[in-house]
Amino acid sequence: MATLRSDIIIPEVFTPYVIEQTTQRDAFLASGVVQPMAELNASEDGGDFVQVPFYKANLSGDFERLTDSSSLIPGKITADKQVAAVLHRGRAFESRDLAALAAGSDPMAAIGSKVADYIANQRQKDLLSCVAGVFGAVEDTTGAAFAGLAVDGLTSDTPTELGPRQIVEAKSLLGDQGEKLAVIAMHPKVYYSLMERRAIDFIYDNNGQPDTGATDGSTAQAFGNVNVPTFMGLRVVVSADLQTNGAAPNTEYATYLFTQGAIGSGEQLGLQTETDRDILAKSDAMSIDLHYVYHPIGSKFSTAVSNPTRAQLETVGNWTKVYETNNIGIVRITNTSNLD
Repeated sequence: MATLRSDIIIPEVFTPYVIEQTTQRDAFLASGVVQPMAELNASEDGGDFVQVPFYKANLSGDFERLTDSSSLIPGKITADKQVAAVLHRGRAFESRDLAALAAGSDPMAAIGSKVADYIANQRQKDLLSCVAGVFGAVEDTTGAAFAGLAVDGLTSDTPTELGPRQIVEAKSLLGDQGEKLAVIAMHPKVYYSLMERRAIDFIYDNNGQPDTGATDGSTAQAFGNVNVPTFMGLRVVVSADLQTNGAAPNTEYATYLFTQGAIGSGEQLGLQTETDRDILAKSDAMSIDLHYVYHPIGSKFSTAVSNPTRAQLETVGNWTKVYETNNIGIVRITNTSNLD
């Protein structure tokens, strides 16, 4: 007898499992680039935007000279607000999809793993669309909210392979905050080009767990996972979903540098799972929906565009910079790859 969704997909059990698996698969969350921000948790009562008011970080004007005959002149503390769009997303799978996914001895784990991979990938695409929107096209950042934080991003520039020059220049764009850049996200073609040049280092990461050696006395897995790549001290995240422009052998790639917490995240409603069976069609179905926020800190999204598509998230005109440049935690480099 075929495995039915009612046998294996019990929402109260399945949903927490998928949430846990999705979190484990989120490279941007694991690296610290994405951090939950309580202010971005939208009300379940509804709404398509979240507003986060703030005071301008730096006060203007110099000290005044105190005298017996004059009074201090009060300066203004300027207020502004970040605006983030709530993304309402969902997907349904029909019985044939579920049957294929459920192959194996543990159907729930099989389906949960596939669904978790799917959700993590889709959310990452939304995140990268937000980042693309504040920087604009790979070859031209003109008019973009974060245009002042791009290296080799104009049509008049001539991008080259990623190397120390671009990293140092990227840090310099943040002034005295440049050393806070901690993570670099790059396309696989760029990553493997660096690996070919032996520019990638690997560090041990046991996720905070005690070091434990193998029982045979060897040092195998003594330090947990050893697959955390770094480049010039920056933790590397590799994604084929990053922007590109042009075709081989002249492709240009977008590479992003992030500080910890450069992207804020929030939820209006967590992952919901529903199942249904059509007894006449002998068909099982499962649907998922989630309502969340990804927001490049220091930006404002247009309130004229609710529940934006990825194309709308990538539209330069929908974003405005509201933080001072040095207080923004993202820099983009446009570069090439010798593997193109």
